[in-house]
Amino acid sequence: MQTKNLDTKRGKMKINSKHSQSQIVGTVLLILITVVAAGLIMAFVVPFIKNKLPEQNQNCLDVISKVRISTGYTCYSSVNTNQSVQIHIDDVRDSIKGFIIELGGPSSKSVRIIEGENHLGVVMYDGLEFGLPNNTEERTYNISSPLKPDSIAVYPVLKNNKLCDASDTVRDVENC
Repeated sequence: MQTKNLDTKRGKMKINSKHSQSQIVGTVLLILITVVAAGLIMAFVVPFIKNKLPEQNQNCLDVISKVRISTGYTCYSSVNTNQSVQIHIDDVRDSIKGFIIELGGPSSKSVRIIEGENHLGVVMYDGLEFGLPNNTEERTYNISSPLKPDSIAVYPVLKNNKLCDASDTVRDVENC
């Protein structure tokens, strides 16, 4: 008989555990609803945001930190009245058509370094053939400038002729 009483007690336990099971099922359903809602929001919001970004910015984001001014040969020579600017490119040579170098100061000067275009007032350092740096290369450009610039900035130009924001700026220009 004692065994029967234990069985009935166990039976009562089972009845009480049904109430616990409904709380677990409710919690699982809430988690499932949250995951599905997050998935639906991501499915609609992410493409919406991507479509709202201009195409220019999407491509510029790929090259913005990969066209830089190297400080090695970037300096101003008051004797020759020219500014040497060394540009470094990291693995984006196929994405850009060239870049614009801006010498900032009381009166700014911009020089377009575009592949296949004439470059007035710009010559290569050491008389090398004029061109853009290849991937992971640096090239130094001498730009005639009667005044020492306060800053130098480089702006990548994409293959589709879109101009990106400045990818690098040097504030303190050294003397050669």
